[in-house]
Amino acid sequence: MTGLTQAQITSFNENGFLFPLRAFSTEEAADLRKRLEEAEAGAEPGTERSARQGLPITHAWAWDLVHDSRIVEPISAVLGPDVLLWSMDWFIKEPGPGFVSFHQDATYWGLEPHHVASAWVALSEAGPETGPMRFVRGSHKGPLFEQDDTYGDHNLLSRGQVVKTDVNESKTVLAPLAAGEMSLHHVRVIHGSEPNLTVDRRIGMVLRYCATDVRQTKARGDRAILVKGTDTYRHFEMIPRPRADLGEEERHLARQHGRTRHKALMED
Repeated sequence: MTGLTQAQITSFNENGFLFPLRAFSTEEAADLRKRLEEAEAGAEPGTERSARQGLPITHAWAWDLVHDSRIVEPISAVLGPDVLLWSMDWFIKEPGPGFVSFHQDATYWGLEPHHVASAWVALSEAGPETGPMRFVRGSHKGPLFEQDDTYGDHNLLSRGQVVKTDVNESKTVLAPLAAGEMSLHHVRVIHGSEPNLTVDRRIGMVLRYCATDVRQTKARGDRAILVKGTDTYRHFEMIPRPRADLGEEERHLARQHGRTRHKALMED
């Protein structure tokens, strides 16, 4: 995958999402899953999530990964030639009742303007029984709705946020993916997902990219990685490539970044 066709770009702009796109082979996806699970195993108990989110800061392989042209070129096709990686996150849905309520990312990320898109990469099979994402077609063209912060049991979102509008689930689009495939979605599109009914964890690596004109409106000192083009706006501090995996400087920066990002995500 080195880019998108005009038909694919049009589909993304019309619907607010695009899938499936082949990013990695099955073998490459399995290797990335192994790297992730090694990082989880090496984290202090209770810090696994923050360790996953900070991987591009603490591990050179993850910093290199977010530059992979098989992801960046399709993202650039919808965002433009100058692109930043704003965050790496992981939606890991263990077998059981965990779910993601219908929400809009743009409501609480603090990123303006909304020249932002996510690449959701399946590192395990993400078939219909695993609780893959559901999208509300064209909802990125509509308003940003208020959201209730429910902090609900089994809700995998940081605040359990639920969009305040009626969602007709019969008209949503299910987006199953095979391991190594990815979907793209706009920061304003309404989306959610159901529980994982299989016996394996469903692992989604979520890379949030933005055009370089985007700024953080909710916290000072937010950081990003330039993955393509040039950044003439300099709204973010740049994250350097790790010189040593889990080095002291890298771990210190990851802690600082985690505090800044938590402030941005959790403030109203």
